[in-house]
This record gives sequence, C-alpha cells and structure tokens, in this order.
Amino acid sequence: MIPKKIETKGIILGLDCSGESFSVAICQGEECLAQCGGFSPRSHLRRFFPALRDNLEVVGASFKDVEAVAVTVGPGSFTGLRLGVVTARTIAQVTGAKLLGINTLEALAMAYPGVKSLAVGLDARRGEIFGAFFDTSAGTSRRLTEDKAYKPEEFALAMQELNCTLAVGSGAGRYAESFPGTVVVPSASSQVRGDCVALLGFRDLREGKVIEPLALLPQYLRSAEIMVS
Repeated sequence: MIPKKIETKGIILGLDCSGESFSVAICQGEECLAQCGGFSPRSHLRRFFPALRDNLEVVGASFKDVEAVAVTVGPGSFTGLRLGVVTARTIAQVTGAKLLGINTLEALAMAYPGVKSLAVGLDARRGEIFGAFFDTSAGTSRRLTEDKAYKPEEFALAMQELNCTLAVGSGAGRYAESFPGTVVVPSASSQVRGDCVALLGFRDLREGKVIEPLALLPQYLRSAEIMVS
C-alpha cells in the first residue's frame, strides 16, 4: 500500500501484537493510509512502537492527530497482549485519544469477508486452539459462537456441526491435518491485520464503546495463560 499525506485530523490507530506477528495501521475513518508489520517472535518490544511512530511520520501525522486507538485485547500471547494494551493505554493517556478494545479472533475474521461459516483458531500451545466461528457473508464479522479453548478434535467437530468451508489462524494452520474437507489458510498468510483492528475500532467508536485507559485489560481464556511470543 502506498501511503499518502493527510490534511485533517481524526486518525484511528489499529494495533496488534497478540501472536508471533505484529501489525500497525494508520487509518482515517474506514480508509487505511499506511500499514506495516510482520513476524517478530520475541522482538515485539523492539519493533512495535518504532513501526507505529515511523508510519505516522510517513503519512505526515503525529500522535496529536490521533482521535482513537484500537488494540487487540485477546485471546492471544500473554506477553504480546500486555505490550499492545500498555502501548494503547499510554497513547490514550498522553494524547487524550479514545481507547477501544478489539477481540483478536473477530479482527482476524474481518480479513475474510464473504464466508458463511468461518473458523478462526489461534495456536494456544498446550495442544489447544483458541477459537470462535463467524459469518462474514455480509461483510461484517457476525459471531456464531463465543471464544473457547478447544482441543483440535473438538475444533474439528465444531467445524463439521457448523458446516465450515474455511479455517484461518495459527491454530487452524498448525493442526490442519485434523480438519479434512475444510480449506485451511496457512498460518503465515492468516495473521491479524491492523487495518481490520482499526475498522472494528471505527465501528465501536460510532457506537460509543469507548474504554477508560485503566479499564482496558487483556482478556485471557485460561488462568495464568502464557503463549511464547
């Protein structure tokens, strides 16, 4: 994507570092102006904030232009989620920007519109998948189930019951052989995108779902959840 200079304020940041990749997007309403990221196992802390700062500079914006910050809050990596939440909270506290917490699985589902029954699963380690199911046929991520920690065979059974045609995410990719008959997108090609996080943030902003900085916390599906990132 070729970034372009902006002339007005109203920037929404979309931030994700919930897994082994990170993504930052600079958006204005529903339009993405710039985005970057990539795999960075064990190096989120070094790369995440500089990438955000540099992308703001590329489009000619600064943190004072930021109206809202949307960040994934879980499920995901213990360390990555905390880094994303702390970064978003700090920006909101310093600049007065509004803060929006976005479900990681829903953000990933947003990248695959037009699917009536979409399985989204993150690698939870310990032989489990953090998963949920969505209907994106109308261009939005309508939930079919709530988030849950699945064993691969349980996730496969849920796929069959919901007639899933597509599965995405690091967990789906890792256990792809357990899901015969379902198209599984390779893990490297199904990472959370910052622009999808920002788009969900824009929706929540319009609906008034703003969170106070100190109230924004990572959301874990199991106690003492630790996924290496």
